[in-house]
Amino acid sequence: MRVASLALENFRGIKNGFIIFRQHTVLVGANNTGKSTVIEALTLLLGRDRLIRELTEHDFFGSNPQPADRIKLVATISDFEGDTPERHTDWFREGRAIPKWLDEKTGTVHPARTDASWRLCCQVAAQAYFDSDSLSVEMIRYFHDHDNPIDPFSGDSPVPVPGKLIQQFGYFLVRANRSWDKVFSWGSELFRRTVHVAAAQPSAAILAERDRLRVPEHPIENDVQIAPLIANVNKELARCIANSPKLQLRLTSTDSKSVLDAVAAHFAVPGGHSIPAARQGSGLISLQGLMLLLELGRVRAAAGDGFIMALEEPEIHVSPATQQQLVHRVQGLSTQTFITTHSPSVAALADPTSVLLLRNVEGVLVAEPFLHAPLTPTAQAWERRFFQQMRVEVMSSLMHPSILVPEGRADYFLLRTVLRPLVLYDGWDMTMEHSFGLEVGIVPTEDAKVIQTYQALSRMHGAVGCLVDGDAAGRTYASELLAVAVPPKTILRWNDGAMVEDIIGWVLEAGGVDVMPGLRVLKDPPPQSIAQAVDYLKAKKVDIVAYETIADVIANDEGCRARAARLFSDMAAASKGLQSQHFQKDVNGVWVFQR
Repeated sequence: MRVASLALENFRGIKNGFIIFRQHTVLVGANNTGKSTVIEALTLLLGRDRLIRELTEHDFFGSNPQPADRIKLVATISDFEGDTPERHTDWFREGRAIPKWLDEKTGTVHPARTDASWRLCCQVAAQAYFDSDSLSVEMIRYFHDHDNPIDPFSGDSPVPVPGKLIQQFGYFLVRANRSWDKVFSWGSELFRRTVHVAAAQPSAAILAERDRLRVPEHPIENDVQIAPLIANVNKELARCIANSPKLQLRLTSTDSKSVLDAVAAHFAVPGGHSIPAARQGSGLISLQGLMLLLELGRVRAAAGDGFIMALEEPEIHVSPATQQQLVHRVQGLSTQTFITTHSPSVAALADPTSVLLLRNVEGVLVAEPFLHAPLTPTAQAWERRFFQQMRVEVMSSLMHPSILVPEGRADYFLLRTVLRPLVLYDGWDMTMEHSFGLEVGIVPTEDAKVIQTYQALSRMHGAVGCLVDGDAAGRTYASELLAVAVPPKTILRWNDGAMVEDIIGWVLEAGGVDVMPGLRVLKDPPPQSIAQAVDYLKAKKVDIVAYETIADVIANDEGCRARAARLFSDMAAASKGLQSQHFQKDVNGVWVFQR
């Protein structure tokens, strides 16, 4: 079984939304788009009670619920073996779910099967309302009848979802906040559950340790430092109580439960002593809980039970190489996974058709796949580079509030290379009214593919702009972009006749006497002027070594830094549709660079 789709209404920052899931879905997007909200909605619908957090008014959209307001969540569950209700009587019978039929292409659920490709499914729903008298939120989870929407708090009697089915479904959540130093202990429900499922209760070892602790080889009370004190206490007891017991000191209460409670995970350092988990680095603490959960998944998979895992931010505390291995292990052992991430590298590990880009427009959640269908052998070269080879860079740009699509590769690499050392320069960003690197992500574009790249991105992101040259080709691109069905949010253009290399030359012109010596390493023979350096950049497109040389010269000169700061700040302003010193809107609505 798996979750095929999720509908949300009035939950947290989502007024309404609908998401179609793949087997291994990765949710990405800017902050506050709703990634964690989607995971919490799945937890309310399919999680065991211990996973469910107490709801408050802030869990309602707008944080001020009225008596009639309801949180409504509906998950569609599919992949029942054989697509035959009679084979799954735990789920489909009187007093349980109503059989429905899912069109996986559209996510539409039908009451009867009229197409052989439709899959058997059922729907689990949850509703909640705020009781202003008790100042608490009441919630109920039930089987949803698609034909008869109900209000379970107004007299309707829905069919509840038995805890047995929730346990059988096997939904597990790993939250972003992972403080798991005691996860390998009997105080951890996850550990006890894994031990129980694996039939691995170490009873003999625990009883042996209990007996050893009852009669230790070197009792604490016999230590020469404390023995006189214990002897005096025993004498006083003997005076007060006939046949009084003798005081002894033990490490636990010496019953099996206290021994279990005292167990603490340690990790042996090679060539050294065993060290408690709480004293280990945060990476190991984070990983040990995940490893235990994966072991539970392995046992459940071997038994034929479901194991559906929601994992928030797998990049926390671990290196990129470990992230990759972790994600692959989670996906390999799970029936279905839901992963949220801010890491472009983690997002790029997934099948591009399984990566969902979330947008939240005034409470309306939109989830678009990075790629609707796998690329075919006839896919164009720019598509292969964009969706495959440059996927990490594209994912990185998609996580910004705004995106800028440049006209070609030189624009992308030159602007990005110049920006990188400037961002690292202490205090440089304090001079900027708008932060280009923070607010605007620049996306890699193949030459002459600015329109196609914009169209590919505009369905995934709501704030995509374009940057074109000031030559005849650039002005043509600007006109064509204005003519598409949904034009870019903003179009930026360099001044007439200018290309990105000319703008970099303009930045260099603000420098001091050290600029030209720095530029002379560009080529042999060395350039004798900034104009010659610009000509070289135009002739040697995407020369990364030359770009890095230019970036160093700009970063190390105060005048160049100041002009570059103004350039990037004004580009960010124009990308957001705001007027600035160096970009003015022309009669066609294009923001044209002004020297």
